[in-house]
Amino acid sequence: MRVLDGRQIGAMLDWESTIGLVAQAMRLVSENQTIAPLRWGMHMPGGMLGMMPGFIERPACFGIKVVNIMPANEGTPYSSHSGCMLLFDAEHGQPLAMLDAGVITARRTAAASALATDLLARQDAQVLALVGSGEQAAAHAEALCAVRNFQEIRVCFRDTARAPDFFAGLQLPDGVALAAFGDTRAALDGADVVCAVTSSPTPVIDEHMLAPGMHLNLVGACTRDRQEITTAALPRCRYFLDARASAWDQAGELCAGLEQGLISDSFPRGEIGEVLLGTLGGRRQHGDITVYRSLGVAAQDLVVAHYLYERAVQDNLGTEIPF
Repeated sequence: MRVLDGRQIGAMLDWESTIGLVAQAMRLVSENQTIAPLRWGMHMPGGMLGMMPGFIERPACFGIKVVNIMPANEGTPYSSHSGCMLLFDAEHGQPLAMLDAGVITARRTAAASALATDLLARQDAQVLALVGSGEQAAAHAEALCAVRNFQEIRVCFRDTARAPDFFAGLQLPDGVALAAFGDTRAALDGADVVCAVTSSPTPVIDEHMLAPGMHLNLVGACTRDRQEITTAALPRCRYFLDARASAWDQAGELCAGLEQGLISDSFPRGEIGEVLLGTLGGRRQHGDITVYRSLGVAAQDLVVAHYLYERAVQDNLGTEIPF
């Protein structure tokens, strides 16, 4: 069994490769080539222990990711998402690898948003707004620059004094202007692409902040009792999912919108994998407001983990443990 730490994983996952791996995973999801029980979490003081098991047919493997979600870690030396992923071969059930789940989660989540942005956002998008300033915000800033030539990136901080340190840690193309905001409405005014990557239990984006032509990635709220956008905003949007089953169980705004009668069960256009496969159209008009609802699916973790395992074996990386 190979053991790979976060530093080794980060060195192997450039954004172009990771976006391609996530695209592979989303095709598998929409082709029904995966098994993915709903994510289960144990709530506890200070956070949640989340478990995501899954199986994919190509490459044939299965595994489980165990992640500790600790919101209070934001702004500290500790990641808000940390844990381990175990990867097994599908034929004999033998353990292949144990990997740093925090780095995999950060990279594949941002890569999924970048993939959706590439498929749904306007080609001429120039201004990116990030609502949130944690680890996922940094990963999204870098990942989305791999699919669009942004001229400006705006970041919403609860404390704008953190902006210099946050900006200093980013690896972005030359010439991208950076701006710190304390007000979400101001940050979204004139933005072409928006990523909500917060731990807020209540909406940070409302219907009055939306503008024709905007694309949004909703990422931070991962349980049905949380939502980053108001339900009143939904009818204005062309809304896409990573996976139907998890969205209807865990996307707070989707569940609330249906309960309130603001939307019907046919409101989501479909899965992003269907757009990739060409069976579903994405943006139809320049003025469409598109939304990608990211909850994360086990197939993303498995495709990335198997790639890392194969690279590690090929290049003799990580630590080999007899099992």
